[in-house]
Amino acid sequence: MVGNKAAATACKLARVQVASAFPITPQTTITQYLSEMHANAEWDFDFVNVEGELSSQVVVQGASRIGARTFTCTSGPGLLYMHHPMQTTGSGRLPVVMAVVHRSYKGMQPDHSDLMSQEWTGWGHWYVEHAQEVLDSILMAYKVAEDPRIRIPIAVGYDGYVLSYTAEPVEIPDQALVDEWLPPNKPIPEVLPDKVNKATFGRGFGGEADPQVPWKVHHDAILKIEEVHQEVMDSFEKTFGRRYGNAMIEPYMMDDVDVAIIAMGTIAGTCKAAVEKMQKEGKKVGLIKLRSYIPFPVKDFQEWSKKLDAIAVVDRSICPGKGGPVYQRLRETLYDMKKRPLTLQFHAGLGGKEVRVRDFELIGDKTLKAVKSKKVEEPVTWV
Repeated sequence: MVGNKAAATACKLARVQVASAFPITPQTTITQYLSEMHANAEWDFDFVNVEGELSSQVVVQGASRIGARTFTCTSGPGLLYMHHPMQTTGSGRLPVVMAVVHRSYKGMQPDHSDLMSQEWTGWGHWYVEHAQEVLDSILMAYKVAEDPRIRIPIAVGYDGYVLSYTAEPVEIPDQALVDEWLPPNKPIPEVLPDKVNKATFGRGFGGEADPQVPWKVHHDAILKIEEVHQEVMDSFEKTFGRRYGNAMIEPYMMDDVDVAIIAMGTIAGTCKAAVEKMQKEGKKVGLIKLRSYIPFPVKDFQEWSKKLDAIAVVDRSICPGKGGPVYQRLRETLYDMKKRPLTLQFHAGLGGKEVRVRDFELIGDKTLKAVKSKKVEEPVTWV
């Protein structure tokens, strides 16, 4: 099945109760599949086809507030239109799950600029490689988001066209197994700890108030996602027989290498082919597929940095004037390390530009050259 059908099928398996969406390329067929499933009464849920993406986010907010399991989806400019209510979903600690089918905001083709631009909205951000991972990650996203320790919305991002409309073999888990593994969402009162209520509602009314407390509580909850996500990955493997690294990262052919390439989404699959080829040629280059951008796998990268001479970061997005978001986050992560590997910044695949096996070979060769000369000659390379 195509990636978009894998997303809709995951909603069915998760027994989503309220889904809302507005069609936008290349997300459109998720809306279509959900509409057909609703018309055919494939399971008991409400589907709301709204007049725009802002409304679709507000619909799932309202449903989530009263305890429904909710889903929405969008792409590119539609996600930008959602920006305002996404802040409320995050601040309200509402466990909404959203599929973001990547589309550049500078064109119709995919890159990661749409979801990366929502970095400050208070959601978890996951990036996936193939259709099976789309289905599995959406199921896991519900289990993580609805955990009482978390209660944070999660966006599952995957590349438009390349994955949304490409058919791949997908194993659909047994519904009874999913029902046992993912029980119904348990509504919790939307009452935050007392000190947070005072901070939120006490200002100007004589109450004891610290307006920073809601921000701290929200921030701490996002950081807890890592531990819960890893627990969920372990239980997912035990139940369904599949896993994706430790949930945060997925190393590939990383035994006895000097250099690692960090990549996300579908181009990580291309990188795997390049790594296999390079290692056959005796080049010690491996791949670390980044699955979770928020929260960022700080401990994982700090541990890997002790074993590596250099890391090449391939960002499929850019903050103009600043650089690649993953590169910047990695540099921050490694700043206090006594032994820091060289870090090289690459931009590839923006605006849907094809990223080929030989492109990753060039990235590997350039990184190995930096290890040999012990310096980074260029601050950034556009592939």
